[in-house]
Amino acid sequence: MDRNKAKGMLWGLVVGDAFGSPIQFSGMDSHPWITEMVACPVFGLPPGYWTDDGSMAMCIMDSCVRQGKYDLKDIAATFVKWLKDGYLSSIDGRSFDVGGATYNSVTAFARTGSLVNGHEDSQGNGSIMRFAPSYLLAQKEGDPAKVMHEISDLTHSSSVVRSVCDRFASVLDEHMAGRRTHTGPGKEIRREFVDNSGWAVSTLQAALWAFNTTESFEEGLIAAVNLGGDSDSIGAVFGQIAGAFYGFAAIPERWVKAVKTWEKVDALIERFLDTVEG
Repeated sequence: MDRNKAKGMLWGLVVGDAFGSPIQFSGMDSHPWITEMVACPVFGLPPGYWTDDGSMAMCIMDSCVRQGKYDLKDIAATFVKWLKDGYLSSIDGRSFDVGGATYNSVTAFARTGSLVNGHEDSQGNGSIMRFAPSYLLAQKEGDPAKVMHEISDLTHSSSVVRSVCDRFASVLDEHMAGRRTHTGPGKEIRREFVDNSGWAVSTLQAALWAFNTTESFEEGLIAAVNLGGDSDSIGAVFGQIAGAFYGFAAIPERWVKAVKTWEKVDALIERFLDTVEG
């Protein structure tokens, strides 16, 4: 495993989430152009606070570190701890920005212990916004696709979302191998026609459009989040894609250090990488 690329996709997720959250739910170009970490008026937060995207990714990493292995039930239980107690939230003691499908699914696990939640129409971004830890953890298992699908199915049990996870994994495979993906739209798609909704299919496409039409992590993340709409998740997905290609060293240090308690986030990421490499 290329540690710089693996760390890049994890930090790219967190940075992309925090970078995009200030303008989420806005229409394309109905907001000030974001070029740096800024305060989030949506939730009344200072710059650098991650949302549910980052928290759920950290829950997967935290479970792996504590258990020393893949443990689906423990990942689900950690999601419950986040939802109920704000564990690994950027707001101490409180989860926030929780999508309906995620809320219903995590609540269902807490009530019944079900590890498959949601339904075919559960096609939002909940699985792909947190995808990189699942992808890296799955590489240690005999059937990586099965593991990635199981973690996705905790909240979004949909064949469409599973297929998006498969496409996402194939992009990360290429980038981890040092090849630039040719998947997804490029400059032939005009910006105003890029779909910024919270549908998993379109979010992966929007993130790939931003990657395919730019030449650096910084330029690409700015292009991704300024699409508006579900901008934090578009940013998080772009960050994973670009982080895996450019590596952690290409993420602007000022953005990493703008993230709340960035040293603690970095320590969790390092412990997670130690575990999956071990």
